[in-house]
Amino acid sequence: MAANLQPRGLPPLEQPSPDQSDSSTATRGETNETVPRLRSRARRSPSRLPLRTGFRNFSGVATVLVGEPGSKARPETKYLIHKELLTSASPFFAAALNSTFAEGMDQTVRLPEEKPEIFEWFLQWLYTGTLKTPAPRCNFIGTSNGATSVPHVPVLPSMHTLSELTDYDIRTDGDLRNSQGSPKYFLLLDLYALSDRLLTTPLSNHILSTIARLSESTNSVPTPSDTWILYDSIPTSSAMRSLVLDLFAYKKTDRLLESHKDDWHPKFLRELCVKLKRPGPEAIERHSLVAWRPTNWSTSKACELCKEVLQPGLSGDKCRACEKVFCGACLRQVGGKQPMPNDVSGCKPWTGRGMCLRYHEHADGEACD
Repeated sequence: MAANLQPRGLPPLEQPSPDQSDSSTATRGETNETVPRLRSRARRSPSRLPLRTGFRNFSGVATVLVGEPGSKARPETKYLIHKELLTSASPFFAAALNSTFAEGMDQTVRLPEEKPEIFEWFLQWLYTGTLKTPAPRCNFIGTSNGATSVPHVPVLPSMHTLSELTDYDIRTDGDLRNSQGSPKYFLLLDLYALSDRLLTTPLSNHILSTIARLSESTNSVPTPSDTWILYDSIPTSSAMRSLVLDLFAYKKTDRLLESHKDDWHPKFLRELCVKLKRPGPEAIERHSLVAWRPTNWSTSKACELCKEVLQPGLSGDKCRACEKVFCGACLRQVGGKQPMPNDVSGCKPWTGRGMCLRYHEHADGEACD
């Protein structure tokens, strides 16, 4: 379930940067020290086989038994899955099915501690590469005056109005949302925990991006019960913890944290307090900076962090998205990993290229397309 927040408007953009010819979305070279390195864990960088051609070479199936015999909570369920697909996506299954141990000899893997309904979401991603479901070919778009709707063939989301885009997302998200349209964060967190155990890094990255998208589109955050899954089932160093903490730190969640009737996980509250007190360099890392220099006093601005005015002719950096300005001294301080004041408005670390840079894991030199 999700906890909805009150809408929070962003500050209006100030005067545009004088140099509008630079269309690069990457941080300029002089401030590369402020850009976080791609999360890298080379041993956990498998990729799914391309199914369009992969079926030509599939030669066998493996049996996966999920759940515990005789259990009512998670009854044992049998799945027959293409072996090559499993082993290419998951180092866990590759080690089990390609070994000389019992699993390799029988081509059977038992997962008694896992939930069949969560494993089936893993299978959906394994065979389709996504957690979304196809939108129906025809749907009915309601009218504001209550008139009868007419059939509508969906087009690309970018061509929808805002209300139609929301409808499109709700339909394609399928069971990722409840009947009210709120995200099922508990489902995605359980699936992330399973993905971590199966070492399927691409799926983990996909879940992180899905949670960020759902949170942003519904202006919601996980509930207290979700934080217990997060802190009891997911490793401490996980990027998922960083994402959820960022969602709470950068969204207006103070009233929600204070008034919710359920208990938040105590470790979550502690880590959130530490983050708000010592936010560190991520306050700037989430901005997409370009070189900027005011040409006169009317275009000059104060540094967002130290509040010193950048005089005309002095070089600084400006975020392409939110137009915030930063002086060289502050950027050098952040590059040295010194604590900085928390910046709670403007850019968000889970949007744009920051999503991959800050949360995803990739092999060295790789990144999201």
